[in-house]
Amino acid sequence: MSGLRALVCDDDTPFRTIVRELLEQRGVEVIEAADGHEALAVFMKQAIDLVVTDFLMPKLDGMQVIRDIRMTGERGRIPIVLMSAISRGNIVGKEELGPDYYMSKPFKPKKMARLLDRILDNIAQASSKSG
Repeated sequence: MSGLRALVCDDDTPFRTIVRELLEQRGVEVIEAADGHEALAVFMKQAIDLVVTDFLMPKLDGMQVIRDIRMTGERGRIPIVLMSAISRGNIVGKEELGPDYYMSKPFKPKKMARLLDRILDNIAQASSKSG
């Protein structure tokens, strides 16, 4: 999966580190952000293929980050994982502007690894169809 770049956004460094390490083990370049504003700034400046973001963060929450990414048009049609300690049913958002995947926190690294493998497989299949 070389050539892919992921944005990992979480104000909790240990969670960010786990996700970064899982992605790097899969050959994905990772850019980290500690809050939503930083994440959006990175997204606007860099080519990003996958976003993994926390829900509860200072300055800008994960759902607003996702909505802002989705509003960028074609660039915003990338896989997005929302991580949260809040149950999915309590996070409201329009489906087309929401995350593609949800991971409850705290999570087991093996569970996150399985999800990332599935997402990376989907990205590989989509790029082989379009290429």
